[in-house]
Amino acid sequence: MKKLLTVVLVVFMALGLVACGGNDNNNQTGPVEVTLWHTYTEHHNDYLNKIIDEFNASQTEVKVVAVQQPYQDFDANLLQAVRNGVGPDIVGRFATNIADYLEDDLIVDFAPYINDSKIGIPNFKENLIGDLYGEITQWGNGVYCIPVIVTSEVLFYNKTLFDSLELAVPTTWAEMEEVSRTIYKATGKPGFGTDSAIDTYQGLLMQNGSGYINAETKAMDVNETIALEQLNFLADGIKEGIFRLPGDDYYLSGPFCSGAVASYIGSSAGVGYATQNDGAFEVGCAPIPQANKDTNPYISSWGGGYVCFKSTEAKEEAAYKFLKWFTGAEQAAKWAEQFGALPAYKDALETDTFKNFVETNIAVKALYEEYYAVNWLNSIKGSAAVRTAIDKMISEVCLTGVDAKTAYDTMIATSNKELGE
Repeated sequence: MKKLLTVVLVVFMALGLVACGGNDNNNQTGPVEVTLWHTYTEHHNDYLNKIIDEFNASQTEVKVVAVQQPYQDFDANLLQAVRNGVGPDIVGRFATNIADYLEDDLIVDFAPYINDSKIGIPNFKENLIGDLYGEITQWGNGVYCIPVIVTSEVLFYNKTLFDSLELAVPTTWAEMEEVSRTIYKATGKPGFGTDSAIDTYQGLLMQNGSGYINAETKAMDVNETIALEQLNFLADGIKEGIFRLPGDDYYLSGPFCSGAVASYIGSSAGVGYATQNDGAFEVGCAPIPQANKDTNPYISSWGGGYVCFKSTEAKEEAAYKFLKWFTGAEQAAKWAEQFGALPAYKDALETDTFKNFVETNIAVKALYEEYYAVNWLNSIKGSAAVRTAIDKMISEVCLTGVDAKTAYDTMIATSNKELGE
């Protein structure tokens, strides 16, 4: 998961416009200069500079200047800079971060710009894929972030092994259990694993109809029966040897490429790691299993969006204009191609640029087939701590044999405490 977060986070840390405490551009006659913070290196950095050059050449009202920031401690350094009035105007953040910024009234509501008759974005809501609009408006009537791309979970599998055992790629978790058991009996190795037990467990909850966090009561709203069933489903599979977690490997791409596990759920952005097996076997990729093919489809929304920190009216509008340009169909499609992701907009999905890319990337093709299921979880202050509590619960039950009910009760109590503070 850390690998995923590294890939995804740099995507959304990249865009920061104008230092909040910089010169007031409201009264200047030239273009409004905006500063973009990013943590990119190598080809990602090169492509970001290309984007900036294209934008700056496309108009005369806004000038974007990129400043590279170290990835280490970026979150802490960003927050400190913003609070001291010297941070960026725009930066990519996840929903959990956005909730914290809203608590401190630090970010701009894009809705007035999006709905403006002159500079607005027509059909903004309808053009977003999955339920991304619900995610970015979950905090009220405003639009506090603008997404550009989305990554999510896909299932990488050893196609050579599956074919030799005449196994169909599982589309439900019941099928995954059966397939994994068959593989284990044939090879002595687990048939399935996941890079992120947290996200897989959250997905199992949602697919089976459970709630998660109640934003109004600031408390967990999980169906205990479903939660325990799915926790034991994972634990029983691990104890039987048919499932596995990363452990010291941290990511399952390594064990997968070595043949130590036959399939795993990882990020579409990690396809380069999943295929590094020196030609030992053919790699396939498919949508992740669902609890049921027809009800409660769910895959995680790993995207977030770009927030604009409050500063001056001129800089805030300049930031919006850049994001409007950047989320145009062709630009969003090209940016998605750089990261093995989906553009967040339907019109970008239909561009020749993206359609051609889909045919060359097995992970993006699988993600494209399941994008209708992209969904989200309530993010409020404390929700990041809930993920930590879930991770601990899963580790205790799956790896150390703690009773599921005991670990679950502890997770709920810890989560409620964090959410209520």
